[in-house]
Amino acid sequence: MLFERLIPVSLGDNRTIEVIGLGSVRISMNVNGTSNVYEFWNMYYVPDMGYNNLLSVTYMVNKRYFVSFGADKCEISKKGLVIGKAKKRRNLWILQGITVPPVMELAHVAKVSLKLWYKHLGHAMTQSVEKLSHEFMVTGLDIANTNNVDLKEPCASCLKGKSTYNVISKKSDVENLQRLHRVFSDVCRPFDIEEHN
Repeated sequence: MLFERLIPVSLGDNRTIEVIGLGSVRISMNVNGTSNVYEFWNMYYVPDMGYNNLLSVTYMVNKRYFVSFGADKCEISKKGLVIGKAKKRRNLWILQGITVPPVMELAHVAKVSLKLWYKHLGHAMTQSVEKLSHEFMVTGLDIANTNNVDLKEPCASCLKGKSTYNVISKKSDVENLQRLHRVFSDVCRPFDIEEHN
């Protein structure tokens, strides 16, 4: 999540860098030959830090982790179980772990009929839909089978969309010779002609 307003962070050399986002980080930590991946939430994203990742002891304590420091070792534990270790280098504690990239979720693409693709693509011509699939112009457009008998029948939505009607004029273009010479009425008997609706 990116912030609308940047958060300034003061460094020890009087420089200020900015936090531009908040997210989660997955870290794989190896303790006694066993690797486990832990996810830490609400971590600040500070691009100006470069490749240096800082893990705040205050953050760990607030998340109910226990951090203990010795002369040459640092251990992070939770509920009595050591989950991570750090080594001291040049007066900095380096966490023994690697950042794990986020797991990419893959969508399952199911093959569907040409008729369904035809409807989803705004009732485009079936030849155009087949061309998109066969010439790989669209990724993931898989047609289940090309033998679609139901497409030979007229599409109800297309017939409705293409049907037109004539507007009945409100004024007559014929000069009336006398009263009731021509009568317009909405009353009519049922017709035997089958229409689309």
